[in-house]
Amino acid sequence: MNFITKTQAFGLVAVLTVAGCAELEPLTEYRPVVDPERTNMPRFERDLEACRAVAVQVEADYRQRQQEQMGANIMAGLLVGAITGAVVGSGSDYQGELAAYGAASGMAAGAAANDYSYDLVTYGPRRVVDRCMAERGHTILNDIGRG
Repeated sequence: MNFITKTQAFGLVAVLTVAGCAELEPLTEYRPVVDPERTNMPRFERDLEACRAVAVQVEADYRQRQQEQMGANIMAGLLVGAITGAVVGSGSDYQGELAAYGAASGMAAGAAANDYSYDLVTYGPRRVVDRCMAERGHTILNDIGRG
C-alpha cells in the first residue's frame, strides 16, 4: 500500500465512523410530549406541522454547516498531521511513512473534532419544534428537543 492509499483508507474509516452515528426518528415524525387531556389536539396537530416546517429548514442549514466544518477539520488535521509526522521522522528512513501516518491520524482527529456538532444537528431542530410549540401556547412535558 502506498502513502496516499493508506491515508485515504484511514481517513475514510474515520469519516464513516463519525458519520455512522445513530440518528433519531426523522424530524417529520418528531412529536413533543404533551398532556392530551389539557391539549386541543386538532390545534396541536396544525401547529406541529407548521413548527416542523420551520425546523426542517433549520435542520438543512445545520447539516450543511456540519459538512462544511467537517471538511475544514479534516483538511487542517491532514496538514498538521503530515507536517508533524515529517518533522518527527526527519532524518530517519521512515520519514515518508511517519508523515503518512501523521496525515492519517490528523484526518481522523479532524473528523472526530466535528463530533461535538452531532448534538446540535440531532437535537437543535427538535428544540426548534418544542420552542415553536411552546410559543403557540402548548405545554411541552419532555426535555426540550428530546421528545
